[in-house]
Amino acid sequence: MSLTSEQQAHEAILRSKRILVVTKEHTATDGLAAIAACLAFLKKSGKPIEAVAPGVEPATIPAYLTLANEIKSRIGAMRAFHISLDVSRVPLSELLYDVRDNKLEIQAVPKSGEWSAADVSFKPGEDRYDLVIALDCPDIRSLGNLSRDHADFLYRTTIINIDCDPANEHWGQINLVDLNAVATTEILFRLFESWNRTLLDEDSATAILAGMIFKTNSFKTANVTPRTLAAASQLVGLGARREQIVQGIWRTRSVPTLKLWGRALTRLEYDREVGLSWITLTRNDFLETGLTPAAIEGLVDELVAYAPEAKAIAIMHESLESEKVCVSLHANPPLSASDLSRSFNATGNRSRANFCLEKGISLHDGVTMVVDRLRDTMKTTK
Repeated sequence: MSLTSEQQAHEAILRSKRILVVTKEHTATDGLAAIAACLAFLKKSGKPIEAVAPGVEPATIPAYLTLANEIKSRIGAMRAFHISLDVSRVPLSELLYDVRDNKLEIQAVPKSGEWSAADVSFKPGEDRYDLVIALDCPDIRSLGNLSRDHADFLYRTTIINIDCDPANEHWGQINLVDLNAVATTEILFRLFESWNRTLLDEDSATAILAGMIFKTNSFKTANVTPRTLAAASQLVGLGARREQIVQGIWRTRSVPTLKLWGRALTRLEYDREVGLSWITLTRNDFLETGLTPAAIEGLVDELVAYAPEAKAIAIMHESLESEKVCVSLHANPPLSASDLSRSFNATGNRSRANFCLEKGISLHDGVTMVVDRLRDTMKTTK
């Protein structure tokens, strides 16, 4: 009798020696909550685990998610490369190395005698991780810099793909994709509960509930089911800090942030024909409020929640570091943000993509260029 996907996931986790948990590039609160839930649960099970959220600034990770300081935005090498020299016959006196013209030069100096090529061997080391758990990632491209920098590692490593997005391509070796779940964390709850309920504690329950609250706008969306509400009730019973979550998601906007959002909303434009909304912010908007472009990420989430008629939302702003216009694009299914912005060489995934225009293009000209191109693309993808 074949194993279910949940059973396969359990077996893969039990066999693993070191786990990497990842989410999509520039993820929002739901992706971060899913990572935090995995960290809390699997650490308690005794599994060595590391977490990466590509493109996420540590300062934007909600404080109510415990172990948030362990979530990295990038990761280093996946494995070492070993060079072995047999010194049993010819002893080593000195080892020197240098990097010249992008080449590593190693000099081994013998005490006496000399080595031959037969004394030297090469081999790649073991992978740093033997299992990847991908959360809220519709495809491998959504991992951003992780998929670009470590493609070989991802192709040779077992991946558990956990998601609730109908656009998910079932790209893992093990796929837990449930379109009836309101959030990826709801799928995690059932996975953890069926494995070992005693390992669920306040921290993992809080993270799981946070993802569900964020994705459903506090359980107000049409896809909320009795099963969802039952899970939420159980999580509160396990000690989930609901008030902290609500406070963190909905009630902690600073006055400068609200002022910046106010400026942005006064410039909100909407093309009803294609369902495109866009907002523009100048360099002075950030300087006068004392904020950075990271402060507008929450605004995108608010617009998505309260302006469902918008099929795509673009926030365009002048960069603080360079003379460039940068764009953050969000798209609702069936549209893909990465597809809509492909001509701009954007990075991101189906739900979010980011790109900057060439240096020297003014905000006015940049907005015109981006809106015209997005409008034309959306007309052909209806």
